[in-house]
Amino acid sequence: MKLAHLKKVFIAPALLSVVGMSIAPTPTFAQCGGCGPSYKVVTQTVYEEQPVTAYRTEYERVEVPKEVTTYRPVWETERRERTVTVAKPVVETSEREERYTVMKPVWKERVEDRSYNQTRYVTETEMREQVNTVLRPVTETQYYDQQTVVRRPVTETVMQNQTVTMYQPQTVCKTQYVDQGGYQTTQVYTPGPTRNRLRWTNGQTYFDPATGQYQYDRGGLHWIPEQRPGTVSNVTNYVPNVVAQQVPVTQYVPTQVTQQIPVQRVRYEDEVQVRRIPYNVTRYEQVQQVEQIPVTVQKPVTERVENMVTVKYCDWVQEEVVRKVPISTTKMVYEQRVEPYEVKVQKWVAETSTVTETKLVPKQVQYNYTRRIPRTVTMRVPLDAYGNPVYVAPATSASRVILPATPSPTIAAPSNVVEKPSTIIQRSIVTPSEPAPAPSKEEASDEEKATKDESTTSPSDEDPTGQPML
Repeated sequence: MKLAHLKKVFIAPALLSVVGMSIAPTPTFAQCGGCGPSYKVVTQTVYEEQPVTAYRTEYERVEVPKEVTTYRPVWETERRERTVTVAKPVVETSEREERYTVMKPVWKERVEDRSYNQTRYVTETEMREQVNTVLRPVTETQYYDQQTVVRRPVTETVMQNQTVTMYQPQTVCKTQYVDQGGYQTTQVYTPGPTRNRLRWTNGQTYFDPATGQYQYDRGGLHWIPEQRPGTVSNVTNYVPNVVAQQVPVTQYVPTQVTQQIPVQRVRYEDEVQVRRIPYNVTRYEQVQQVEQIPVTVQKPVTERVENMVTVKYCDWVQEEVVRKVPISTTKMVYEQRVEPYEVKVQKWVAETSTVTETKLVPKQVQYNYTRRIPRTVTMRVPLDAYGNPVYVAPATSASRVILPATPSPTIAAPSNVVEKPSTIIQRSIVTPSEPAPAPSKEEASDEEKATKDESTTSPSDEDPTGQPML
């Protein structure tokens, strides 16, 4: 299918739905002079990708041998000599006579009189007189005088001065502010809504501040905002009006008045009253009583029992004995002697060993990444009849068309703005030891197709828009 035929198929129905008018002859936009520019110059920032090679510092662990000297303790046995003073005992033996007295037992017999008295008790009953002293109570009535102080009230009437506060009326004029406002109706103008209308704009030359050059904006159909007529509405508001008025006010003024008021005063007089109060006193008198009481008595009767016993007894006789006792005498003789002994001595022995020490050595590693450099680009955006820019969403590869060179004789075909989809940039660090992964065949084929579609369907500023004819 040809490109011109695609433009007619897709653009013409869209313009008919937007404009909403029939193909009947209407006033042409070419007859409207000075409708404004058909394009608007827009400055945008475009980011370009640029590969950058940089270096970063990495630390590598390096093991370096190092000699270390350590000291360890060693215990050795050392023989030494010391002089010791030794006490040596010398024993001498001698004899001496010892005399002592020995008691020898001599057994003898003798007759002893061990007679004893035996006592037995005989029970007898006899009558005894018992004198008891009894306390008998005797009650007597006595009197004592009790004095009581009684306070009797005495009432007296006394005149007393009393100050009373009385209030007298007094009229005073006060200023009072009264709101005597009312409601007023005012007219408020409401501007009409703004709608975009398709209008024809002529080409014109303008100055681009971004590039510092004069550019030419071609004419065509654009959406231009148009404001509808406004409306006038009545609004009722309350308008205050404060007026000062004199209002009489009655006030009560306090006045001090002294009056004679009778007051009753009560005073108390003390009076002593004496009365006799009886009370009972109980005292006890001692009375002796004699009673006959039978008493059982056990009387002892002593009898002599004769008992002669033969008894053996030991008589101790003193005897002197002489014996010889050996005596040992010990004398201490001191002499000096040299004796060896062992001592443990600590010594430090030096040992040299090789130790591996780990160090971090910095080195520069190359890596690649992609950075985006901003660049300012000036582009033209089509305007509608009211001067509003027209933005069209990105279309698919089948719907991306270019305006025909010769438009329809009845309806003007506005130009479509095709926006390029944003590119996602992924930064990856590539070290010399690890090469970057190669894209797969499917990804490469998709990228090639996207590049071909963009190169064939994306519009540019050099594409002709054509002169519309109504």
